Amino acid sequence: MNKYLATILYCTFVFNAQAQKHIYQGTYRIGGKSQESAYQLLTIHCEKQGAIFFYLEVGRGAPNYNSGAKYGRLMLNKQNGHLQYLPIDTMEDCSLEFIKNGSKITVKTIHGDCPFGYGVYADGDYSIKSSFNPVYFTDRHRHKIYFSKTPPENYLE
Repeated sequence: MNKYLATILYCTFVFNAQAQKHIYQGTYRIGGKSQESAYQLLTIHCEKQGAIFFYLEVGRGAPNYNSGAKYGRLMLNKQNGHLQYLPIDTMEDCSLEFIKNGSKITVKTIHGDCPFGYGVYADGDYSIKSSFNPVYFTDRHRHKIYFSKTPPENYLE
């Protein structure tokens, strides 16, 4: 009986963890729709196998147009249920947390200085624009990058 109960609890935990990940999928935005004004774009893709990818592009807008982008993997923090970006490369000092709150995702820098450009930060409340699981993102050079074909480790901006 104990093995049966343990199996049910484990399956429930795994199912809930997978369902928790998919509530993040979609495209989100803060600010303007062009690079003339400050903007922040976030795309989150959930793979069927459980991997979660994100593409984050932020820009300061006129007059200096500083901007930056990050493509990476998100991991579920089992302690608080939030998603986190923790870089694989030990030379990079940028850790981000993604918190789902209704139709918004709050991005917080939890450690380091992410390389988005002078005066450009990812932090903020991103409003959902689409809850569909995106197949690709368009990078700053206007290239379509398909999540299933190009994992973050193989992406060169």
